[in-house]
Amino acid sequence: MSLRAKTCFFLAGAAIASAGPAFASDNPGAHQHGHAELQLAIEGEQIDLLFTSPAYNLLGFEHRARSDDQKALVNDVTNWLGQTPLANTSEGGCTVMNAVVHHQAGGDDHGHSHGHDHDHQDESSHSDFEVTQTLSCPGLSSSQALATPITTRFSGIEHLGVQWVWPEGQGSARLGHGQSTFELRSQ
Repeated sequence: MSLRAKTCFFLAGAAIASAGPAFASDNPGAHQHGHAELQLAIEGEQIDLLFTSPAYNLLGFEHRARSDDQKALVNDVTNWLGQTPLANTSEGGCTVMNAVVHHQAGGDDHGHSHGHDHDHQDESSHSDFEVTQTLSCPGLSSSQALATPITTRFSGIEHLGVQWVWPEGQGSARLGHGQSTFELRSQ
């Protein structure tokens, strides 16, 4: 099976595993405050990634933004997630080629260029962020480690599960709050 085919299966599986509110109610472990997931498909100088997290980890609330401060926070977090490479080489050379940010936190009625969804939901339901990015990373093929700014940017994330697939196989790591680097090794 080619790496591109493995990548498609990997990302499809990740999307199903983190399919949001509809599946979160069927799978109680899918939505855990303090926990988030980052899946990476690495090939050549490119990373395709999927990041999923309960909104609470990023915003401190899960309901639709009510106040102007909450709306501003949702917009700030959405913009940061769309513009910041969520994985990077130690040299910091990755750039976002494409990003899509989906969430249900809402707060404004106009879209962002990197695209987020507003789903109307009742106050008791879970709200999640899902981010997909395609990154261009010169020098990636010679990197032995990657870094993520997620665990230092969001204090609500206690554990970030990182999984990757790359030409040498697949691997995983678990990062605590403030830990930002992980070694690329196959398991």
